[in-house]
Amino acid sequence: MSGKISVGLFDRLISSLSYLTAGWAGLIYCVILYFRKKSPSAFVRFNVFQSIFISLLYFVLAMALGLICDLLVHVPVINIIISYISYIFNSPLIFEYSILQAVVTLLILYLSIFSLLGRRPRIYWISRIIDGAAS
Repeated sequence: MSGKISVGLFDRLISSLSYLTAGWAGLIYCVILYFRKKSPSAFVRFNVFQSIFISLLYFVLAMALGLICDLLVHVPVINIIISYISYIFNSPLIFEYSILQAVVTLLILYLSIFSLLGRRPRIYWISRIIDGAAS
């Protein structure tokens, strides 16, 4: 074995559920461990922090883009362009999923499956931020 640390099944399940529940399962698990005076493993800590960070980032981006679109809709020429772009990204394509919903769903599935397999799912700059915060 090339120095690879095996991750327990329960840690993998908590990490995977953390992505599927927008960080809530991992946060509750970490609170329970805190009251039991135990520390989560580095694998769980990384995945919980990353799932919470991605959820918050998604929320902030969605709110900011919604606000910007609401403001730009009142500009005479730009409102047509904004309405068209909004229609393209939000109209159902495959199985009633829009482009944005499909991208977010595929990202969550990727993160969840990789953490269930015991590997750290990497998203380029987000994972580097989490590596610095979780250590």
